[in-house]
Amino acid sequence: MRRLHSGLALVFSALALAACGEEISATSDITASDSGRAGAGSPLATGSQSAGASDAIALDAEGEPIDFLTYGAGAFPIRFDEDAQGTAATAVLDGRLGYVNVTRSPTGPEEPIALLIELPAMTTFAAFGVPPQSRFGCCKDAHIATVTLEGSATSPEGDFETLARFDIAADTYKESQRFPASQKTPVRWVRVTLEGRQVPDPEDYRGTAFTELFGYGVQDPITPEKDRFTGRWLTGGGGGGPEGNRMELIQDGALVTGCGISGGSNYTVSGGIENGLLKYVIDSDTIPRVAVINSEDQFSGALIGRSFTRTIGEPGGAPTPCTPGEEPPPNPVGQAIDQCRVAVVYGINFDVDSDAIREDAIPALQQILDALVARPDSAVTIEGHTDSDASDEYNLALSSRRASAVVTWLIDKGATAAKLTPVGKGEAEPIADNETSAGKASNRRVEVEPMC
Repeated sequence: MRRLHSGLALVFSALALAACGEEISATSDITASDSGRAGAGSPLATGSQSAGASDAIALDAEGEPIDFLTYGAGAFPIRFDEDAQGTAATAVLDGRLGYVNVTRSPTGPEEPIALLIELPAMTTFAAFGVPPQSRFGCCKDAHIATVTLEGSATSPEGDFETLARFDIAADTYKESQRFPASQKTPVRWVRVTLEGRQVPDPEDYRGTAFTELFGYGVQDPITPEKDRFTGRWLTGGGGGGPEGNRMELIQDGALVTGCGISGGSNYTVSGGIENGLLKYVIDSDTIPRVAVINSEDQFSGALIGRSFTRTIGEPGGAPTPCTPGEEPPPNPVGQAIDQCRVAVVYGINFDVDSDAIREDAIPALQQILDALVARPDSAVTIEGHTDSDASDEYNLALSSRRASAVVTWLIDKGATAAKLTPVGKGEAEPIADNETSAGKASNRRVEVEPMC
């Protein structure tokens, strides 16, 4: 991803430099390699300008333009048909660069494929792009031909204006293709339409493919609502009737815990919020997921690192084991210690490039403390993990300082010092890929590992 975007960074540097100003702070995870880095939704290189800065391009810590059309940036499809548009949603938003067949037809989609995407905050796009095309037999000349992007600032059914319309060249193999936005106005909803095929051929056995769509510009700061992730959602499927599979979440600061029922079996949820994006794991499965609650109160998520399977939950459902009652919901850190396995903890946020703990991290820290106090004989290692941004040395040092800050907090609140060991892991042990923003966000985490 870095190599593919390097040309974009050079092209956009003049635009970004023109917009540079005072540093913008942003919430980052405990182990984020965030020296001067804004979150996925915060324009690093745009100073104090808002999303109305029409020619500005937000850059990340490595000087690369931030792609706001990805799951990791909080962009998710809304009002779409999973069977008809699910593959296209994955291709456009997963951040990976592999080819996906969006239709089996060798002449392109019979009807244009339209996908409606909701962004987490008002965004002004300055340019769009696609990765280099393939030279190989599987995908050469078989890519979608034309992309149209429209935006609305008011609602999913509001008045949409054309942001860009472009044809993708079939013979550009080394460089990303870039297309300027024709309309530079803040929008919250983006409609992407894919149509045609670069080289239609009824005799061709290959389907029509799509790689990835980049959207560059600036985005207003994301201001998550309090308790936005508290509720119940029907997740569909299974044989238990319309309410058989469901999930319940409880938000406390940046910490999100909960449980669900799938196929008649119960599971627990452990997660946390970073820049409006929920990162979570289920039970002992360390393959992470990311999600948002959209404007229609749907739980919209994606599995990261395995198949990018989508999760869509409609609000509602019968009570679950997490519904407030006589018994408190299970503590996932305590469960992991009892089962002698690692607990992945999200929701421990620090100030940018600092080991100063943010206020919204207290509930996640308290969760660890409660598990340890209830198990005074359990010794654990507190590990800090980062993504791959910045150098190995920087990431290792920052994760070590922050792991030590967590241990200090726990000891100050009553945990036994002799039972706690802080360890910084840096970027050495990812649980998702570091080539996508969602993968990087998932890798920024704390782990509690019992010594057993």
